[in-house]
Amino acid sequence: MESGKKKIGMWSLVMVVFVAAYGFSNVTSNLVYIGLAAIPSWIIVAILYFIPLTIMIVELAAANKDKSAGIYSWIECSLGTRWAFVGTWSYYITSIFFLQNVFGKLPVVVSWAIFGEDRFNDKTAYLIPWLAIGLIVALTFIAIMGVEKFSKISDLGGQLTLIATVLFILFAIIGYIGKITPSASEFTAANLTPAFDVNYFSTFSWLLLAVCGSEIAGTYIGQVDNPKKTYTKSVMVAAGLLIGSYILGSIAVCLIMSPAEISKYNIADSQFIVFKVLGDSFGISGKVVVQVYAFINVISSVACYVVWMESPIRAMFSDVPEGIFPKALSKSRSDGTMVNALWMQCGVLFVLFTISIVGLKSLSNFFVLLMNLTSLSTIVPYAIMVVAYFTYRSKNEHIDFAIIKSNFLAKMMSVIVLILSVAGFFGAGLGDVLGASASEAFKKVLMDYGGPILLLLIGWIIILLHDRKNKHKMQMSTDDNRKIG
Repeated sequence: MESGKKKIGMWSLVMVVFVAAYGFSNVTSNLVYIGLAAIPSWIIVAILYFIPLTIMIVELAAANKDKSAGIYSWIECSLGTRWAFVGTWSYYITSIFFLQNVFGKLPVVVSWAIFGEDRFNDKTAYLIPWLAIGLIVALTFIAIMGVEKFSKISDLGGQLTLIATVLFILFAIIGYIGKITPSASEFTAANLTPAFDVNYFSTFSWLLLAVCGSEIAGTYIGQVDNPKKTYTKSVMVAAGLLIGSYILGSIAVCLIMSPAEISKYNIADSQFIVFKVLGDSFGISGKVVVQVYAFINVISSVACYVVWMESPIRAMFSDVPEGIFPKALSKSRSDGTMVNALWMQCGVLFVLFTISIVGLKSLSNFFVLLMNLTSLSTIVPYAIMVVAYFTYRSKNEHIDFAIIKSNFLAKMMSVIVLILSVAGFFGAGLGDVLGASASEAFKKVLMDYGGPILLLLIGWIIILLHDRKNKHKMQMSTDDNRKIG
C-alpha cells in the first residue's frame, strides 16, 4: 500500500467487525427459544467461538497479505486449491441462504412499517414466499442498474438502526431504574443457566450465526499500522463491545417483556413487538414507535440487500481461478456488474422459495426454517477455515504474525471452535428428530439440510470436473510434447 494513504486505526477496525456481526433481531430470536439462558450464552460463544475465530482469520489473512483473493487464498495456503474453492463456494452459498432469510422476512417488516402490526398469519403464510420472489426479481433489476448509490443509503440505514437499538436499551433501563416499568422477567440463577440439552443445541447455530462476520476484518490486514498490536487489541475490544451489546440488549428486552411473552410471537415479529411495548409503557404511541423503527429497517434493508446481492457474486468470481465457471456467468460489464450471474442467483432463490412453499402451514415454522438454513450454511465455510488454520499452524512452527504464539494453544483453540461448529450444525437436526415420528423427522431434516448439502455437492462436482478437465489438458500437452520430441 502507498505510504501516502491513510491507515485504518483500531477503533475503525473495531466498528467494521461490530457492524458486520451485530443485529438486534439476534437478541430477540434467541430469547424466543432459549429465554434468559441467552445472556450467559453470549459470553460462552464470545470466549470459545468469536474471539478464537477472529484471531484465526486475522492470522490467515496476515500470512496471505500480498494476495488479493481473500477467503480463497486463506484456505489455499494450507489445504490447496480444491478445498479453497469449496470454502469460497460454501461462503457464497451462505449469502444465498442469507438473502432467502431476509427476503422472506421483508414482507413482514413492510407490514409493521405500514400498519404497525404483522398482518400475515398462518392462513396467509403461503403469500410470503411469493411476495419475497417478487422482491427478489425487482431488486435484481435494481442491482443490475448499479449499487453505488445504495451503499450510502445502506450505511445511513445501518447507523439509524444502531441508534434505534441504543435508544431502546437506554429507555428500557431508564424505565426500570426510574420505576416507570417494572421488570417483566425474573433474573434468577435457574433462569439464567443454560440447560445444554437437545433443545438448547437445536438453535445453538443461531448463536454462532449472531457473531459471524469477523472475516471482513481480515481483508484490511494491509491497511493497518502495526497489525499485530492493532489487531490483537481490536479483536478483544470488538468482542467486548459485541457481547456487551448482546447482553445489554437481552437484559433490556427482558425488562420490557418476559421470554415467555416474546415466545408467543414468531421470530420475525419479536424485534418489533418489543419496540411497540416499550413505546406504550412510556405513554407514547407504541404503534408509531414501531412504525418508525420498521420504516428504518425497510429502507436500510432494501439498500443493504441490493448491495449484498451483488458483492458476494463479485467476490466469488474474482477470488476463484478463471475457467472454473462458464464465461457467460463470469462475464461482467465495464462497471464490474455481473448481469448473468445476478440472474442465475435470482433463479436459485426462486427455486429455494418455491421448495419452501411445499407443506407450508405455519409462519413460525417457516421463519425457523429460514433461520436454520442460514445458520447451518454459515457454519460450513467457517469450519473449513478453522481446519485450514489448524493445518497452517501444524505445518508452520514459526510464523511472523502470530497473535497466539504457542502452536499447541493455537491448535487446541481451533479444535474447540470446530467442536462448537459441529455441535451447532448437527444440533438443529437433533431438534428436528426429537419427539417427531420417523416420517416427520425425515421431512424436517431434509428441509433443514437438503438445500445446503445439495448446493455444497454441486460446488464439489464443479471443482472435480474442473480438475479433471485440467488434468486432461495437461495430459494432452504432455503427449503433444512427446510427439514433437
